[in-house]
Amino acid sequence: MRRATMPTTATTRRGVRRAGWLPVVVLAVAATAGCTADTASTEAGSTPTPATTPSAPAPAPSPTPTAAPTPEPAACGPASGQEAAASGIAALPAPAGLEGAVWDAANADYSGYDPCADLSWSLVTLEYATVSSPTAVLLFHDGSYLGTATSKAYGFTPSVERTADDAIAVTYRFPQGDEANADAAGRATATFTWNAETESVDLAGDLPPTG
Repeated sequence: MRRATMPTTATTRRGVRRAGWLPVVVLAVAATAGCTADTASTEAGSTPTPATTPSAPAPAPSPTPTAAPTPEPAACGPASGQEAAASGIAALPAPAGLEGAVWDAANADYSGYDPCADLSWSLVTLEYATVSSPTAVLLFHDGSYLGTATSKAYGFTPSVERTADDAIAVTYRFPQGDEANADAAGRATATFTWNAETESVDLAGDLPPTG
């Protein structure tokens, strides 16, 4: 009778080894596939970073309009006629024949003074004056004292009126013939005008007679 051949130990062990490799290979492949799937899943689930849109440049500030400079007003003199005339009155000589007389600055008439006019005036007479006492007509340009209208101060207080910003008319009184001072009926009118070219005052018209 024929005896059955038994597998050797080496063969059995080799078969066991081969059988043992399969699970290892399968596990390795499964692990690799799992990693690939996880990576793909991670990449697929990640949120893409949006591209940065360049911001528009800020608008340039509009220039602030600059106001045109206001022209400065012409220079004017002192606001007070008394202040403007003070030095002029103090320097006035006494009228001829009345050397001891004093000009009455405190009671002078400053109503015609204008600190900004081309030509303005004030009137001053003597202390303790009478109706026929001399009166000086003081002239001013832009508030600056120019001097007296005439070199001589005539008797009686004249009337003065403005005819333009640069001109005044002075009407003098004087007695005629044998008239008493209180009844003086004589009149002489002179016009005084500021001359910008010569920077002086022009006289036109008549003055009281002398003698």
